Amino acid sequence: MVIAATFSSMLFVDLKGLRGLFLGLAVLLFVGFLDDFRQLDARRKFLAQLGAAVLMMYFSKVFLVSFGDLLGLGAIVLPDSDLLIWAVTIFCLVGVINAINMIDGLDGLAGGISFIAFLAFGLHASFADARVLMLLNLAFAGAVLGFLRYNWSPARVFMGDAGSLCLGFTLGFMAIAMSQGEDAVFSPVVPLLILAVPISDTLTVMGKRIIRGRGLFLPDRYHFHHILMRCGMVREKAVMTILGISLLLSGITIFVPFYQPPEWMLFGVYVFYFGGYVVTSQFIVSMMKHGLKDPSYQENDGKREERGRMIIGSWVRILLKGLDYAKILRKDVRYEISLQMRCRLADGQTVIEGWIENVSRHGCMAMVPDLKELQQHIGLELILPLDHELHIVSIEAEHIWFNEEVNGRYHGFHFLEIEQNEQEIFYDFLTRCRRHKKKQ
Repeated sequence: MVIAATFSSMLFVDLKGLRGLFLGLAVLLFVGFLDDFRQLDARRKFLAQLGAAVLMMYFSKVFLVSFGDLLGLGAIVLPDSDLLIWAVTIFCLVGVINAINMIDGLDGLAGGISFIAFLAFGLHASFADARVLMLLNLAFAGAVLGFLRYNWSPARVFMGDAGSLCLGFTLGFMAIAMSQGEDAVFSPVVPLLILAVPISDTLTVMGKRIIRGRGLFLPDRYHFHHILMRCGMVREKAVMTILGISLLLSGITIFVPFYQPPEWMLFGVYVFYFGGYVVTSQFIVSMMKHGLKDPSYQENDGKREERGRMIIGSWVRILLKGLDYAKILRKDVRYEISLQMRCRLADGQTVIEGWIENVSRHGCMAMVPDLKELQQHIGLELILPLDHELHIVSIEAEHIWFNEEVNGRYHGFHFLEIEQNEQEIFYDFLTRCRRHKKKQ
């Protein structure tokens, strides 16, 4: 992607003033390659990001000075202090780099978000007749689009840190260069909306890690796509949902040059999205896990929870119930049961026992304490009680998420393949579950 965008830029773009961008890209491409090759520690990658940011600012003279009129009280401008301006620019640029890097968790996700962002930046540049920035964004958009051809699920090529760091750096450069100075293409709040999905996801995940006392750069399963998969979405639909949200927020900014809404209104759109995401990400996992009936929102060891949390939890629970009944999040009815199961790993030898807590025609959620890592594919053996006998049904499944709680490890599985005769036994069991549920 970097080679394709660089050669396209050399052919069609006036590169004057862009030396800092391409020097920073070279640093991150090299360090990202080393990390993909032999796994560098977070400190070295962070130092490389700082170096790339310094090169960008020194050679391209791109600085973050103004945040715009976010509150309707006048533009928020940094004091005339070189040290403060450099520090804030580095902080925001490194934040965008890591936002793209951290959201790169599913096939086509980071690439799709980057493509939408480059396209949006390019459109804004064309509206402002900023030809160099328009062509530069189109060069990167075309490179990413060509990569997505092979990165879309099932992916044959992966960008790794070499790709995600470079994409994040370039998007951060565009966000700053196009929103600052006398020749600014748009107000500073516009790139905040265009990059709202990765930025919000990173801020939320970082906050959760701080609260849990985990390292900021240690991987976990609390990203936006993990939450959607816990709701019953398969990987492809989770990616399409996130890209749809990113496209919607970016599309809102396209109308800014024509209708010129106040900046505080655009910032309000971002705050609304960010607030909704934080609230739902906080409550959705436990509610879905316990069938939207988690008693912790009503009683906790005989003591009432805080009133604010209860009110929020009640509203979120009502919303999720509505989505659940409308089959927007879940396509199938889920039955709460306690069912013994076994997980057979890819080596064919390792067998781990667990208990299914809810099941549908196309998936299940189970507590498997000894399953500590996410598996690409896994063999499940469901032990079904039918007609006073135990029937073992074997199902090939996709392991789409897991979440470690105090009382155990919960896992989500999406069923892929089941033999015809065993499928009949399984559907017969679900039919009896449905009849039993109606009687209740």
